[in-house]
Amino acid sequence: MHQTMQSRGFIRMKNKGFWNDRCTLSAWQKMEDVKSFAQIGDHQTAMKQSKEISNKIITYTYATEQFPDWESAGH
Repeated sequence: MHQTMQSRGFIRMKNKGFWNDRCTLSAWQKMEDVKSFAQIGDHQTAMKQSKEISNKIITYTYATEQFPDWESAGH
């Protein structure tokens, strides 16, 4: 979370779930910002490790003017 909040273009985030059933919603100024964040540092390390504890990792990306609630985001 620290890396996320310090990343260029980060706007807002919320999480829910526990252990291997976890969901995160995040908002970014530009698609390039989130792509850059996802491919470096602690996030990159965590995503590599998550493959060992989860058999299902899904990423949805879409543009919107409002930060979605969980139902709108499909979870």
